[in-house]
Parts: sequence; structure tokens; C-alpha cells
Amino acid sequence: MLVSTEGSDNAIGVGPAGADGGLIQQPDSSPELFPLQRPPQSAEQQPAEPQPAEPQPMPELPASLEDYAAEAGVEDQPPTPTESHFARLKWLGLRHSSAHGRNAGMGVPLVGTSWLNRPYYAGVNLGTVWITQPPQDNLTSDADMFGGIYGGLDWDYYWGSELAIERATPELINEEFRDTHHGDRLMLWTANMFYYPWGDSYYRPYWRCGIGMMEIDYPADDGFRRDEALWAFPIGIGIKYPVRRWLAARAEITDEIGIGNSGVDTQHDWTLTFALEWRFGAHPRSYWPWNPSRHIW
Repeated sequence: MLVSTEGSDNAIGVGPAGADGGLIQQPDSSPELFPLQRPPQSAEQQPAEPQPAEPQPMPELPASLEDYAAEAGVEDQPPTPTESHFARLKWLGLRHSSAHGRNAGMGVPLVGTSWLNRPYYAGVNLGTVWITQPPQDNLTSDADMFGGIYGGLDWDYYWGSELAIERATPELINEEFRDTHHGDRLMLWTANMFYYPWGDSYYRPYWRCGIGMMEIDYPADDGFRRDEALWAFPIGIGIKYPVRRWLAARAEITDEIGIGNSGVDTQHDWTLTFALEWRFGAHPRSYWPWNPSRHIW
């Protein structure tokens, strides 16, 4: 049974009677007449709209790194010392690959090859020796052909070592005993240290100094031939140039110093020599799959 009240503002729908005879009230499914409204936010609570930033002028760049470091307050720090013992050579103005790289100075750097790719070498030299200071005052001076063989190793771009045996036959005549027999022999056995200031370059100047023994034969005042052995200290300068990858040309001028003793004057025998040296010890063949015959020079 349904009951409705007409003319009232609100209508209540009454459903069918329940089991006990009571009425079951139906939920009101009409839309909300007065929806909940939130109070408007005040001006202080509303987020402010972002304002466009005004363009800032570009800062003036420093003229140099020194000015930048001064503005930033960066102080010059001492260079970090290298772990190599050869770094101490810089105190003497000398170079080593650990501190100066492969080459330096005015030399033209090698491209596609290197002196250290074939660090071992052997060669022959030939030139002239001038006996400017004879062993004794009554002996004549002389100029003679001078030559020998040598072998060495470049163990750094700037440094190398060499052993040499050289010989000449100067004719030294005793002016008081001209008929005295003499052997005309000058022999040098030396071990040398080489320094290449430009490193791994086409034009490779060097200077060398060494230590060894000088044997000289001359007629003495008593009419007999005398052989004397002196400490030798050669000091020379020269230049090398690679004619081929395995062949180098060389020119050198040296003062062959022999320290005098036992009545023999100190010797300063100047030599000018030209040489060819064979370079060997190349890196092994490279077996790249697309070019098996390629070599590393």
C-alpha cells in the first residue's frame, strides 16, 4: 500500500509493507539542491603568478688565465714531480721521454716510424785525424786517415750508448833520431754516452762523451820505439739522418782527449768522420686479417 501527501514541499516515497506490516522508507535519490561550496581564498592565500625575470647583462670575461685565476683566488701550485728518476735531468737542462715526450726543439718529427723501432745499430766510419799535440816536443805532428767500427743502442728518444774501436797510422818522426823505427799506430777503444736534444726527429743532432783507452806509438829520444797507453775521453758533436728505415748517415767532429802521463803530453787529436750505420731490431710483423703483410715501422 502506498501513501503520499500531496501539496507538501517534500514527498516521501513509501515502499511496500515489510514482513511485520511496517513501511520501508526508500532513500532519497533526488539531486543535491544546495551543493557544498568552498569559501573563496583570500588574496594572501592565492599563489602569486611568476613574474618574468629581467635580462641580466653578460659578465665581462677575463683577458687571460692568469686574470681568471687571480679573480677566483686560485694560487699557483707547484708541479707534481714525476716518479721517474730521469726527471732530475731537467735540473741540468737535459731531456728524457718521461718528462718531454717523443721529440722537442726544432727537429722535424718522424711520421710512421721511429728511431726506437730499430734501436740497435752497427756501422763503419772513415775520416781524418789531426795530431795537433805530439806526445813529445821533439816529435812532428801529422794528419792521417782515421776510421773504425762501432755498435750501439738507443734506449730512449734522447739517450743512447755506443762502443767503438778506431784506428789511424800517423807518421810521427823524431827530429833528433829520424832513423828510429816507429810503428805509426794510434788505437782508440771507447764507451760513449749519446744525447739527442731533439729526440725522435729526422735531423737528429747529438753530442757524445766517453771513456776508454788510447794507445799511441812514437819514436823516443833514446832511439827506441815506445808504446804508451793513455786514458781517453772523447767529446764530440754530430748529426744523424735516416737514409732508409734501416740505414742512417752520420757526420761527426770529435776531440779525442788522451790524458798525459809518464812523460807523454796530453793529446788533443781532432777527428772528422763520416759514417753509415745499419739499424736493426724492428718490431715483429703485424698480422691484421685484412693486410697480413703489413709491418709496424
